[in-house]
Amino acid sequence: MPVPTFGLFDHIEGIPGTPTHRLLKDRLELFRTADQAGFASIHLAEHHGSDLSLAPNQDLVVAAASQITSSIRLGPMVKLLPMHHPVQLIEDMCVVDQLTEGRLDYGVGRGAVPAEHAWHGSDHRDAKERFVDTLGIIADALRTGEISSEQSRYHDFPTMPMSTKPFQEHIPFWYPGNPETAGRYGMSLMWPGPISPAAYELYVESWEKHKGDRIRLEGPDARPQVACSMLLAIAEREEDAVAVARRGADGLGRRTTSAHRFDHTVISEDERAEVMAPLGKILAGLEMSIGLGAGTPAQIAERFAGFLEPGMVDRVVLMLPTGDMTMDEARRSLDLFVEHVQPQLQQA
Repeated sequence: MPVPTFGLFDHIEGIPGTPTHRLLKDRLELFRTADQAGFASIHLAEHHGSDLSLAPNQDLVVAAASQITSSIRLGPMVKLLPMHHPVQLIEDMCVVDQLTEGRLDYGVGRGAVPAEHAWHGSDHRDAKERFVDTLGIIADALRTGEISSEQSRYHDFPTMPMSTKPFQEHIPFWYPGNPETAGRYGMSLMWPGPISPAAYELYVESWEKHKGDRIRLEGPDARPQVACSMLLAIAEREEDAVAVARRGADGLGRRTTSAHRFDHTVISEDERAEVMAPLGKILAGLEMSIGLGAGTPAQIAERFAGFLEPGMVDRVVLMLPTGDMTMDEARRSLDLFVEHVQPQLQQA
């Protein structure tokens, strides 16, 4: 079994009873702990208008975390490209890459909440096309050193130089949940839970098929890479871990659903059914995560070793904290993972 690496994924949800300033400071301390434990990465979500994310501009959190960590990689998962102007995206990306001294990993996506698009002056109906359009501007800019709308359908501005360049020669890019899209554009794939052989094969096939396309983000030595995100709750007794995981999943499910509460202002009732359909898959995935990610240290080590054994997953990204999980519970799970689980999974 290849030696896996580990990361954290965080929506930065609200925690009941915790003031926002304290919540953010606690998150930074958790990130410092993960860095000291040798974790590979931290990935931060973007949402607007709900307590699903109390820090919707991930660049600010990454900038702060970069100053108290030394080796862990940091970045959005995902930056919602259709909602932002490409000049702002590229300039902020380069500044953050400089602040992290080349530790930026950049996840990109389209955004599933119609109201969030409307608040940014965008339209969820053409989000797929806008995503590809903006991704093309980014890829061209990183390749040429100029930000241009020449091949854009949605933007029209004079070509401008990138006055601040990235620290890295090639910033790693990520895409969640769609192996064909991730492979097409040369990005690493973030998958919800253990990936199936069929999805893995589709990802690799798409990666190889589209090599040499205009919009490619991989560096010259990059290869297809898969990370799987997992809800985690560890305790000395399995029933205690399951109780924590259940509150975590229930809270995340409630907030994810609540993020759509303003959609009715911009979509019809007929459109709502289509918009909400993916939510069922998300909730089903959380149930699966409880079965795999809640238990004693020995149980977690055995389960994780089982889905890592085929060698399709390079990194396990732990969702800590999540939902209504307290920060103390998240810290305890992380400590037990680092002490008892991580060494078993990374031993030669």
